[in-house]
Amino acid sequence: MNSHLPVGRLADRLHSLPPERAWFAILLSVTALALADAHFPRIGLAPLYIPIVCAACWALGSRAGYLVAIVAAVLAVVPHVAELPRLSPALLGARMAVRAVTYVIVAAIVLSFRRSFDREHHLAARDRMTDALNKETFRKRVIHRLDLAVPARQSFLLAILDLDDFKGINNRHGHVAGDEVLRAFAQGARETIRREDDFGRIGGDEFAFLLPVHSAEEGVYFARLLHKRLSSVLDGTPHPVTCSMGALLISPDTPRDEPSLMHAVDQLMYAVKRAGKNAVEIGRATTGRGRDTPVTSRLRVMEAT
Repeated sequence: MNSHLPVGRLADRLHSLPPERAWFAILLSVTALALADAHFPRIGLAPLYIPIVCAACWALGSRAGYLVAIVAAVLAVVPHVAELPRLSPALLGARMAVRAVTYVIVAAIVLSFRRSFDREHHLAARDRMTDALNKETFRKRVIHRLDLAVPARQSFLLAILDLDDFKGINNRHGHVAGDEVLRAFAQGARETIRREDDFGRIGGDEFAFLLPVHSAEEGVYFARLLHKRLSSVLDGTPHPVTCSMGALLISPDTPRDEPSLMHAVDQLMYAVKRAGKNAVEIGRATTGRGRDTPVTSRLRVMEAT
C-alpha cells in the first residue's frame, strides 16, 4: 500500500500498532460512538461504525474484526429500542440483521485486502529463492532491533557467513545445482535458529544472522554452534561445500552504528577466507578512543569445526 497517501500512512500505523493498544483504541472509539449515538439518535451516527470495523479488521485480524462488526450492529440498534411502542420487535430485529450483514460484508472485504497486503508485504521482504530476509529488510531489522535494545541493555551476536568456493558448483554443475544448495542451506538455517533470531541473504552466497544473547560467553557458544550446525547442513547437500563465518559480539555499551557493525563482521569473515576458509572467527565490538563508532577486537581466531 502506498504509504505516501493518508490512507496508506494510516494502514502502516495500524499494521505496526501493538495488539493491546489497538484493542484500547477500538474499544474507546466504539464506546464514544455508542454514547454519542444514544444521546443524538436522530443524527444517524451508525455508519461511523464502519471505519471502526475496518480498523479492527486491519489491526487485529479476522476474529476481532467480525466480533467488532457484530457488536457494532447491536449498538447501532440500541438507540432505537425506545421506539418499541411504534416499532415491532420483528422490525427492530430486521434493522439489526441488515446492519450486521452490512458490517460483516465490510469486514470480509477489508480482511481480504489485509491478506493480500500481508502476502505482498512478506514477498517484498523476502529473497524469492531462499525465503530468507532480503538484504535491505535484514539491515532495517538490524537497525530497528539494535535501537530497541538500548533501553533493555540487550546484547547481540551479528554474523555473516559465506559459502566457500560456491562459484565452482555453478561452473561445474550449473546454476540449478547451485540453487539447490542455497535452498537446502536456507532451510537448514531456519531450522537451526530460534524464533527470535533474524536470518537474511545479503549476497549471492552470503547470509547474515542477528541473534540476541545474554552474555559474551553465550554469544561465543552460539557462534561456534551455528557454524558447526550449518556446516553439517552443507555436508548433507548433493554438492557439499564448506562455509566461512565472521561473528561479532555487540554489548549494550557498543555504539549502535549499523554500517560500521556490518563492515566489522564482514572483515572478520574475510579474515577466515584469507586464512584457509571453513572456520569461524569471533570478535567483540568495542569503542575506539575518541570515537563514537564501533571497532573490533578479536576474541578468538579461526575456531574451525
